[in-house]
Amino acid sequence: MDVKTEAIVLQAIDYKDDDKLLTLFSPTLGKITAGIRGVKKPKAKLAFSAQPFCFAEYILAEKGGRYTVTNAYLHESFFSLRTDIDKFYSACAAAELCRVLAQENERYEGLFIGFIECLKSLCLGGEDEAEALIAFSLIALRESGYPLDLAYLEECDGDIGDKLWFDFADGRFTSFERCVQGERASVSTYHTLRKCAGLSYDETATSGGKKRALRLIKAFLEEKTESRFEGLGEFIRCLGE
Repeated sequence: MDVKTEAIVLQAIDYKDDDKLLTLFSPTLGKITAGIRGVKKPKAKLAFSAQPFCFAEYILAEKGGRYTVTNAYLHESFFSLRTDIDKFYSACAAAELCRVLAQENERYEGLFIGFIECLKSLCLGGEDEAEALIAFSLIALRESGYPLDLAYLEECDGDIGDKLWFDFADGRFTSFERCVQGERASVSTYHTLRKCAGLSYDETATSGGKKRALRLIKAFLEEKTESRFEGLGEFIRCLGE
């Protein structure tokens, strides 16, 4: 049976001499694994469809729950991501979030749209690579059932002081007195997260916040999923701030 779906390549792994195994992310099929044959041969006509971040309409042959790519029609290659190391690492970290958080064969339309928009913003170059990744991470957390609660600024009438804590149990910022299971968090982390979430924030309080915000997101993800986010960690290590 043939299946037609829009999808983007999250990962491509060499398989046998000329084949690859693709991790595809589709708004209708979710995360799926699909083989693609002969794609490593010189002048293979579907070579483009096995590249990282390729967004295309894929034609899949399905048998016994297994998929094989038989054809593809390109929508967007996001090629510029492969010409800028910072953009590439940011995109790889975003793809890693999709791979880990999305379950096989479940629909994640919000996560899919957020990922496409993240790649578009990175390619257009109008947004900082770290801020683009933070913004997408907040979407990914929300769509996977682990949203961050950034409402403390409103709860304390705009006066958060300098003793802010992050509660890992509830995924929220709060004061020490209310914190159940957490650790100290910087004010710059909090305001950077609010900035990337499209909320009101104090621009003067965001200095140094991008790296700290990503570290907090990584720690929270690993706490909730019991998974390692090595791509996110690599981007953080390369982030100069």
